[in-house]
Amino acid sequence: MKAEEFINIWTLDEDNLNPISREKLNGLGLSENSIEFLVKSGLPDSAAPFLSFSKNSNDVYDSVQKLTSIYDFLEPEFEKYVVIGSCNDGDLIVINTGNNDKIEYLDHEDYFSSHPFNSNLVATAKCLIAYRNFVKRVQTENGEDAFLESNFTDEQFKKLKLDLKNADSEALQSDGFWLQQLEMDLELREDAKKER
Repeated sequence: MKAEEFINIWTLDEDNLNPISREKLNGLGLSENSIEFLVKSGLPDSAAPFLSFSKNSNDVYDSVQKLTSIYDFLEPEFEKYVVIGSCNDGDLIVINTGNNDKIEYLDHEDYFSSHPFNSNLVATAKCLIAYRNFVKRVQTENGEDAFLESNFTDEQFKKLKLDLKNADSEALQSDGFWLQQLEMDLELREDAKKER
């Protein structure tokens, strides 16, 4: 998927993409593929499941930049991380420039220990589309509040899992973000069933 294709698919429902200027990306150590994707489309300012992404901003906490620019006490080994967003629990979503621009998340409660997110930015975009499609399908088929109430069927969940795997073969790694999200979705559904 090229950035233009992501723009076309994403903006069918939402107009919240944030392209990043090339000037802000220069000197961060990103590959040309990552730079091109961020310049052309960027990522949405927010997306399910409760993710937020950086904007083309001068705000140190809301722009694409090195982790060590935000947390200047970190050792030089953290220079390889470029922050592009965050999860709802405050963990940072980063590009690891020391590992072929893989997308990872850093556990802020464990001294920024690294965990898999996606194999690259394009894979992240595909997974965001897959999860958004899941939310839309659940709301269309089960009711407007169904997703928030964790009211989804096994078939809907299996489709999401397959879509994520097709989007990125690395997405469902054992300690990765997407597998943890799927496990949490199932736990929330079980809790919701008990309350009904």
